[in-house]
Amino acid sequence: MSQPPPPPSTNPPNQSVDADSILASTLERESIGRVLAVGSLSIALLGFLLVGATPLGVMPVGDAAAAADPLPSETTSIDAGVTDAPAAVDASFGSDTYTTTAGDLVDVSVDVGEGTKYLLVGGNRLTDPNAPVGFVDVIEVSGEGSVELTLNTRTAGTGVEYASVTSEEGSASSCSVSGCSLAFVDEDGEQVANSLSGLPSSTGADGPVRPLAPERYRLSLVDNATFTVDEEGVVAPAAASDRSKLVITEPERRLGEEIEVFTTMPGDSDSGVEAVGSLRSDGLERSAVTKGDRLVIGVDAAGIWGAMSHLADERGAGPVTAGENATGAVLADLLAAEEGVSLEIEQTNPGRNEPATRIGPDELEDATLIFESANELEPAPDDPTAGRLYLVIDTSDGNAIGDRLDPGEEYRVEFGLEGVDGERYRFAEDPGSVDADPPFAAASVGDDGVPEQFPYFSTDETGVSVEASFSISERYLRYDHVTDDGEILVDGSGVTGTTTLLPANELTAAFAYDGGETPQASESTVRIGDDGTFSVDPGIGEARPGDRLTFDLYADSRPYDSRTAIVVADATDPDRLRLDDETTELNVTRGDTLSELSVTVRNAGAVEGRELLSLDVAGGEIYEERYVTAGPDEPKNETFNGTTVDLDPGTYSYTLAIDGDETTGTLRVEPDPAVTQIDDEADVGDDTGTENGNGTEVANGTESGSDTETANGTDPDGAGSGNDTDTGSDADAGNDTDTGNDTDAANGSETGTADDEGNGTDTAAGNGSALNGTDGDDPETPTDPATPGLIPVGTREAFGGTVVVGATYLIDHWL
Repeated sequence: MSQPPPPPSTNPPNQSVDADSILASTLERESIGRVLAVGSLSIALLGFLLVGATPLGVMPVGDAAAAADPLPSETTSIDAGVTDAPAAVDASFGSDTYTTTAGDLVDVSVDVGEGTKYLLVGGNRLTDPNAPVGFVDVIEVSGEGSVELTLNTRTAGTGVEYASVTSEEGSASSCSVSGCSLAFVDEDGEQVANSLSGLPSSTGADGPVRPLAPERYRLSLVDNATFTVDEEGVVAPAAASDRSKLVITEPERRLGEEIEVFTTMPGDSDSGVEAVGSLRSDGLERSAVTKGDRLVIGVDAAGIWGAMSHLADERGAGPVTAGENATGAVLADLLAAEEGVSLEIEQTNPGRNEPATRIGPDELEDATLIFESANELEPAPDDPTAGRLYLVIDTSDGNAIGDRLDPGEEYRVEFGLEGVDGERYRFAEDPGSVDADPPFAAASVGDDGVPEQFPYFSTDETGVSVEASFSISERYLRYDHVTDDGEILVDGSGVTGTTTLLPANELTAAFAYDGGETPQASESTVRIGDDGTFSVDPGIGEARPGDRLTFDLYADSRPYDSRTAIVVADATDPDRLRLDDETTELNVTRGDTLSELSVTVRNAGAVEGRELLSLDVAGGEIYEERYVTAGPDEPKNETFNGTTVDLDPGTYSYTLAIDGDETTGTLRVEPDPAVTQIDDEADVGDDTGTENGNGTEVANGTESGSDTETANGTDPDGAGSGNDTDTGSDADAGNDTDTGNDTDAANGSETGTADDEGNGTDTAAGNGSALNGTDGDDPETPTDPATPGLIPVGTREAFGGTVVVGATYLIDHWL
């Protein structure tokens, strides 16, 4: 809207100013004052004086009034028959206030009508109109009607062009760079300078000592190029103007809390400019990047947008506004400049004795930069002026970055702004003495002792940084259920699996079935979830378990995979091996094998299966396992004739199991009739025996009993007889002496004589005697004429030892 300019320290709105016109204006103001003081003069005379002043070069009343108290920017009329006068200024702003973050761009819309207008930036402070703001510039704007300007607050006042036109028609240029023809006069109308370079340093026309500081700057749009300068160095329009404000705020949201990382679909060379919203809608917020897809790294760009836009313009791409793209080489240029911005991308899992892969500025040239304004971000940030910078990296082979990224690698990303407590960015005193563009000719460029600083840190601020990570994954699609031959299993849930492909991928599955009355075919879309799972419905209702389908997968109409699909009732259990015709009751002799134990393994599924068959007898006493392979129509009979039963006689349970199916049975183990178990007889007391060559044994023990036994025997030679009498108390002291004459004395007397004729006499004194099965107090006289050469042997006789005893058991068995 139109606002009055500073009071009458103004000049006529002419394109040139000279002493005559200034004098005429002064005389005119004095004449008007005298006329107004004399109230008796008629209005006609006043009109005559006003009209008559024109040939003398005196400013018309309408313009004089506008200079003293400018009218709004519309056409107005003056009474007393005077025709309509032109508006005070034929130009206007599209908004009362324009706001941006220090170091960023700001879009300013103006209506210039026709011709050339002049935009005064800066001058005096809004909070103190009598004090200069420390910066002043004039921008010459040409065009017709509405013109969209872009001002770069980072490069303003650094000697490079910072104004550009984004509309189709029009032009804009900074007079501090192009050297416009301007006129600056003092309060007395005396000309001070004819260009910005001639103004006193108090005006700020010679540029700031550091990048344009956060402040509120005046914007004044005028028709001519005449401006006034007061003693304090405040520059103001000399004629009527339309005014607005430029508010530059501190970059409070410099980096945010973290780096945004997401992955999106591969790029299309013909896609042109891509918006962040489009990239996000085709991608996923995950740090695992599939090889060939694109990685997007987003950071808050408050305070760096202007620098990168200038660098893009230097490369011929023009200034980059919100939503536009730039090459990654621009970011590489920024990292090389003394701008206090750093970016590191480094591998965190290098192999043993291998260097970590680093993505440096040289590799960033193939990347893409996107600047996004705050109102395009979702969710919108708290600071409406904060923008965001997105670095888009193509991970496919064939570019500088993709060639260095391999599946399985992991990376760390760190983005930072440099700052040192007590230091502050400042321009070099002599920008021409340093090897850098004027906007980046910082004091640190030529002085290694001055640390690099982010331009918008204050002296009490230090550097900040944020980190993120990402990894590279194989590009694959894995089916959940397949056979050993790679055939796909499909059940009521369709074909399922997992993939690293993004949901935005267009995958189509084609099924063909020739097993019905008529061939059938169907096409289905592969549904990929955000979690990486996928599923597809074959859409063929006639297919039954065991039927085979042809499966073809297409990615963007290109063949991707081709396989055979087998219809099953349950894809998670397609073979389903089961046990049939098993033996449940089994008798076996100890030492034999389980040759009579058998079981049939049947495949109840639709595909061949191989599972582990196990036999467990008596809780693991006998355990055997083997793999069994069976097809749907190929039952297998399994036996265990190689398994030996080494168990004590008795009854045991056993279990047969395969693939979750099991059966139990009973095993009875019978003793081997050819084997007799031999048990040693326990002695009573402590028996220590000593035997010498005479066969005499003395034993310490006690044996009592009243037992008299007489036995008659016949020797095999026909002349053997023996009367054996055992009487008295037989005391065994535990120390036995056995002599060769076979005399056993155990607190008694036992005498025996045997010769070749079979005559033997055994006399024992004791209460216990045993002969041929007669023991204790039971008198017994066994006679067996049918047994030749019968030798009376007691249970503890030493003759022949175990053999004799064993023979006795065998005899007992035979009897």
